[in-house]
Amino acid sequence: MKSKLVLQLFVLLISLNLSAQELTLKLSQHPNKEAVIVAVHGIRKDTLCTVQLDQNGIGTLAFKTKQPQTGLVNLTINGKAYLSYDFVLSPKESPTLICDMEYVYAQNTKILNSPENDGLNRWFDNVVQYKKRLGLNQELSKLYKPEDLFLKKLETEKQRVEKLLQSLADTINHSTLFAGKYMQFKLAQEEKLAKVWESNETKTIAKNFFTQIDFDALYGSSMWFSIINSCIEAYVKESPYHQTFGADVASNLKRIKNQQVYQDLIDAATSVTEKFGWTKDQDAIVAFIIKDSRIKNPTEKLEKIIQSYQLAIGKKSPDLTLTNTVRNSTTTVLKTDALNSKYTLLLFYQSDCGHCENAIATLKTNYKDLVTNGIKIISIASDLDPAAFTKTAASFPWAAKYLDVGGMNGVNFKNYAIIGTPTIYVLDSKGIILSKMATITEVLYFVKK
Repeated sequence: MKSKLVLQLFVLLISLNLSAQELTLKLSQHPNKEAVIVAVHGIRKDTLCTVQLDQNGIGTLAFKTKQPQTGLVNLTINGKAYLSYDFVLSPKESPTLICDMEYVYAQNTKILNSPENDGLNRWFDNVVQYKKRLGLNQELSKLYKPEDLFLKKLETEKQRVEKLLQSLADTINHSTLFAGKYMQFKLAQEEKLAKVWESNETKTIAKNFFTQIDFDALYGSSMWFSIINSCIEAYVKESPYHQTFGADVASNLKRIKNQQVYQDLIDAATSVTEKFGWTKDQDAIVAFIIKDSRIKNPTEKLEKIIQSYQLAIGKKSPDLTLTNTVRNSTTTVLKTDALNSKYTLLLFYQSDCGHCENAIATLKTNYKDLVTNGIKIISIASDLDPAAFTKTAASFPWAAKYLDVGGMNGVNFKNYAIIGTPTIYVLDSKGIILSKMATITEVLYFVKK
């Protein structure tokens, strides 16, 4: 008897678990159509499923394995380009989405059995309502003189609405729902991150927010790029937090549970460090990745970044396999420990790269000073068009100008783990790496020292 009861309970738990994996669509105006559910994952949009609706516009989707984390999804109907509806899909819920109109939008759509969507819609509407009241109050206040009694009533009303808004914010911040996280991101975009560039105070707010982000939740919010991009302003060169981005990213990576989110934050962060030439920040990120050992099969891009990091300052630089100098089409191997110069500057570039053009122009301007300080320049292009290489390199005042015929996948670009151009290495007389740089400004500072 006891074993039968246990078995019945086990079957009941399984059935409950299965029921929590299903989304039901009831779209009476779209019989026999295909409904498409697309999930937001970071900067990607992944199709979860295409649901065939029956003659009554009803269809179901078992989604738990395809959407293991709660997040925002989008509903469309094939052949109905105008129809697009966003809602929250959680593997802990078994929601039913009902709309009896052709156009599916918030005002005519019900989502049953979903605390996530109930909370999101209610909180969103309340925030909009309170902010509208405050905006109207501000406009009305401009119409009255300081001594007018009605102005005092407006001030009282303003304080009351601000208290309601703060109470709502407290409720949202303490919610365990994804909807609460979503609203936090939304409010942060409108308030904390709206004017990051204005002052050190706003940068401090943005930095503190960045170090507390729930990236697992952000991943499914559709705000992944915009939130991260806004926070970057806190780490620019003029900021007091410059060169702390890498450490903050590493701290965030420690808190991330989902492996895909972990990998995508690394990709986003290293894209930032490559774009802005934040070498120290990138080194901090890579050092953490290696120590953390969660990445077993790195992408080609990340593998190059790790390889670049391992080309550490103080180590022997790889020899150069070079071909196609201007007015010469021979191939040669240059031993970097036999370059016959006090210092050697290796410039990896591409002719149609805007940042490269700026770097080369500055090099040409300062060429005589560099030579005076014992610096030899060797430039290596990734141009796939030899004619473009020849045209660009012809104006260089230095003699050692080469083309890596394999482009960005060429032997030298691989050996030096070049991901973006320009990239600059400075070697000593024995071919030992003294520095890796992304800008000529860093080179000039090196010379000055």
